[in-house]
Amino acid sequence: MYFVIKCFQKGLFSLNKSIGIGIFIFINVINTYKIGAEEKYVISNSWEMGLGLKLKGNLRTAGNTFELSNEPNQNSENQASSSSAFSPNLISGKFSIDFVDWVSLKLRMDYYWDKQVIYNLFPKYYEENTVHVRDLYLLFPNLAKTSSFWLGRRTYEFDNIYLFQIENPFNQIELQGLGFENEVFQASVSLNKETVFTTAKDQSGNQILDSSGKAKLFSEDDYVFTAFFSGKFLLSEGKIFQPILSLRYYQEFADKNVSSDGSKKDTVANSSSFIVGGIFLRPLTDGIKGHTSVWFQSLPADKAAQPNNNTGSSSYIGQGRIPPNYPQNTIGILDSSEFYFTPYGGILTAFILTNNTYASELPVLRVADDKKSLESDGRRMSRSTNRLSVDIQPVYFFTRNWQMGLDISFVYASQKLIATDANSFVVTPILKYSFDEKLSTNKYFFVSCSYGFYDWKIKTLQDETQTDILFTTQSGINITF
Repeated sequence: MYFVIKCFQKGLFSLNKSIGIGIFIFINVINTYKIGAEEKYVISNSWEMGLGLKLKGNLRTAGNTFELSNEPNQNSENQASSSSAFSPNLISGKFSIDFVDWVSLKLRMDYYWDKQVIYNLFPKYYEENTVHVRDLYLLFPNLAKTSSFWLGRRTYEFDNIYLFQIENPFNQIELQGLGFENEVFQASVSLNKETVFTTAKDQSGNQILDSSGKAKLFSEDDYVFTAFFSGKFLLSEGKIFQPILSLRYYQEFADKNVSSDGSKKDTVANSSSFIVGGIFLRPLTDGIKGHTSVWFQSLPADKAAQPNNNTGSSSYIGQGRIPPNYPQNTIGILDSSEFYFTPYGGILTAFILTNNTYASELPVLRVADDKKSLESDGRRMSRSTNRLSVDIQPVYFFTRNWQMGLDISFVYASQKLIATDANSFVVTPILKYSFDEKLSTNKYFFVSCSYGFYDWKIKTLQDETQTDILFTTQSGINITF
């Protein structure tokens, strides 16, 4: 309770501004939210149309400064952190045309306007302020509509981790190919054109450097073949187990010439990646529901490419299709659960535990004496670290629409290997108006404030002051139809 009271006392002025704008948004949402519902509109006996919308919009303050940007914020760069304290702004629209008993056209487009988003397995950064076509495919059902075949570009998404800002690790993004699915399994093959970066040498065999004296990077076309499979097995009491396997193979195709003087790009070796595991879904039983995932993931990494531990920057080099600050292998387990205490409310919980192994030995970092950065302890090297994120949010229902939650998030790394690793404890009181009246609501307006405590001064305020205690407020909407 102390943290809740302190939170509101310290940020009252900033919070009032945030609430004011939030109320304006709220009034407009109340008047218009039914328009975007994901419904099928029957145009004739032969065809129908579907529309859907996902919107996450935040107005934030940090310290005593009101900002529309997302910096500084309570996000943890290298692992899961609370979505109540921070989540990227996005708008996603879905559109479909269904010609009855023949074919459906599916379209989905996403737009992020203040933060790069990274997904696993490529992994690939999706730039902000750019429209991303997630789905554009034709779906051909059989006459009984028990199975279907698809052709085009498609994204597969699995159950989200409600309390965290990250996506499900099994998600398959923008597969370009074809696939088959029925009530028991789905399978697909795809070929995507991506970009990989490599170094180069001049005609004398010397490494080409950039203006800072580091190896200069040159882009190459990279073709990625993916084979994806997931199943669905019904267990006792309505429980479901989904085994999942995704295999990828990377092949470079590019002109090796850099310029007319004979400079040559270095060859990028072919490589592969995979993720294997499963999701255990638990339906609502005795007031409890949720899902648990277990996975092992291996990504293509270059041992010569090491993170720069003095900055947060990274780059792709050589055969590595991933940034050097991204782990090569990950073993993980996550759980997202809901506990109902009808009619008073409930408790939302989530945790993610991962063992991350990097491609090469890295210096073990410690907090510097001034607490403004991390530095090598000068003694230890390591390839692996364990990362734990835990979040719990008790929720009280004033009514089924008006909900008050207290989100408590803890982030921990067993040893710091990356310059942006930090342990943290963040408390976030959050007030929601839920349109769907659910505990894990996906249609709501919210106002919240967050008090974050970090084990070093990783956060930088607008005046360039570094701090290990950060107060922020958030208000906005989260709508999924």
